[in-house]
Amino acid sequence: MSEFPFSAVAAKVMAAKKALILTHLRPDGDALGSTFGMAEFLRKQNIAADVLMPGALPRRYQRLFIGALPDLAAEKLDEYDLFIALDCANGARLGCGSDFTLDDLLTRNFVCIDHHGGNSLNAPAAWISPGHASTCQMVMEFIDALRLPFTAAGATFLLTGMMTDTGCFCFSNTKGDTLRSAALALDRGADLELISNQVFFNKPLSQLKFESELVEKQLRVVCGGKFAYACITDELLAKYDFDLREDEGLIDILRGLENVVIAMLVHHRQDGWRVSLRSKDSRYPVVDVARQFGGGGHALAAGCTIDVADFAEIEREMTAIFDRILTEGA
Repeated sequence: MSEFPFSAVAAKVMAAKKALILTHLRPDGDALGSTFGMAEFLRKQNIAADVLMPGALPRRYQRLFIGALPDLAAEKLDEYDLFIALDCANGARLGCGSDFTLDDLLTRNFVCIDHHGGNSLNAPAAWISPGHASTCQMVMEFIDALRLPFTAAGATFLLTGMMTDTGCFCFSNTKGDTLRSAALALDRGADLELISNQVFFNKPLSQLKFESELVEKQLRVVCGGKFAYACITDELLAKYDFDLREDEGLIDILRGLENVVIAMLVHHRQDGWRVSLRSKDSRYPVVDVARQFGGGGHALAAGCTIDVADFAEIEREMTAIFDRILTEGA
């Protein structure tokens, strides 16, 4: 396997007897698909595998992804001879649960597969490839290269993440190899109908009403119609009993507006204001703006947390920043 960029990772994975698989907090489709897909693959090779997933999953994923550990005591780490981090770029976001941290994993047999640039986990063996559209695509390529048995359930998990991280192959991160990996998952038996109905065509009426009021009362479009943003207020969350775990894809409502180039969605958390940024034009990336505030992500999809007194401060600063970027260029 020396010709593959993941050879060091593959050697450790295939030598394991029992693996613990982790991903980032507040997991999205790519995080869930890659962890459960990898676990399914390992079990097919008679390698025991557990997925650690602190916190409840978003409702749209609960019927697809079943059986994760909600927490794990530190003394249980000795039961595993391999630890795999998937789709997570830094230790602060790694979902270790309540009893251990990244530092505990770095002293053990630890590998990482991730498609985020600037990955700082420092795993002893890693395959980091920002050129891939999703970590699920990387795992699919990993499995295909090893030419080992796989299951339809595992292919379904991986196709889920490929679809969610590319906006069903509409985003600019979709390349020929992205579609070839998706086709491979379908050839392996991935259930496209199940994914579509559970993830994309399964919105509660209360969420639709929440989204309607968000657009009607909170949406602002400035910078000559090129910058759209909205703030999810506590009152709006309470009115529709909206769970912020369900916010995946919400910002695309703003990004989808005609003439809008950059979109921003903001909500308040205990540690500050969570700012999500999206661009639909590669000439105007948003990741550098997120990094200014200690965040990160991809060129056209990034986020950060800003600890200020109120949303008005973020509104003023981000409007000024994006007005300059949209006028002068990145």
